[in-house]
Amino acid sequence: MIRGRRFVLAALLALACGGCSSPDEIVVAISTDLALPKDFDVLQVQVFKSGGGGFNQAYLRLGEPDADAQLPATIGFYSSNSGGESIRIRVSARVKDALGAVRIVREAVTTIPENRVALLTLPLNFLCDGSGESAGNDVENTLCGDDQTCVAGACVSNKIDSSTLPDYSAGDVYGGGDGDCFDVTTCFKEATAAEVDAAACTIAGDGGAPRNVALETVAGDGVCDGDGDDRRCLVALDAASDDGFRVEEDGRIQLPPEVCKQMANGKIAAVLTAPAVAVLTAPATDCAQKTAGLPTCGPWLTSGSEEP
Repeated sequence: MIRGRRFVLAALLALACGGCSSPDEIVVAISTDLALPKDFDVLQVQVFKSGGGGFNQAYLRLGEPDADAQLPATIGFYSSNSGGESIRIRVSARVKDALGAVRIVREAVTTIPENRVALLTLPLNFLCDGSGESAGNDVENTLCGDDQTCVAGACVSNKIDSSTLPDYSAGDVYGGGDGDCFDVTTCFKEATAAEVDAAACTIAGDGGAPRNVALETVAGDGVCDGDGDDRRCLVALDAASDDGFRVEEDGRIQLPPEVCKQMANGKIAAVLTAPAVAVLTAPATDCAQKTAGLPTCGPWLTSGSEEP
């Protein structure tokens, strides 16, 4: 298993209810498959409450030594009335400053859970690049309708039933709780280009053995293995995820349809695959399977680890 430096859970902010006797809270986990500050360097978090009021904060200089925040990051919102309040949460990836261009926006409309702490994961991922634009201090959703949000390039309902969300656990956000991260460059060093069935947007699996899957980008988005003209830049997809890929019953790997659209329009050069192990307790020489709870290694982590 490729291990990154250990890092600690870093809560950006908690809106405390003051004297709450029960944990009526939703923890929003924000991650990305891009590289910071190269691809974006500002995180904006907005929360709109029913009946007015809310929260709007930009976190600057992501990926720099003096960054306001590291990714993955968590932000907790507590209930002021024993849970049940409806909220709209919007997270955005901006460039350069708090009013800069918006690359990605992700939204969820949900409620504060009652008598527990729930985890809501809202990644800012490459396949949703171009999903928003700046409107001054606000952000407009330019790809999807008012009641939708972008997931892996597709517009889906932004409504989430908080009762279906898992309980919060640091291990589900921060590399199993031990500070592990996924080294994109190392894990795909010997990767091979897969033959993509463009009609179904699938690739061959490996007889049930776990695989890692990455997209080779054309414009240099993602984690790059150098600075020269011959560098290769990759976006690693999460396994068993709506934001990544799934293995079908016939053993083939189902990719998001947006992957094939972007291959056709020249934004993605190839889909790469490499062997993986399914657990974080693997030998140090092996790569664990990339999942939503295993963040990508890089200077944007709380550990301060360097980009591979």
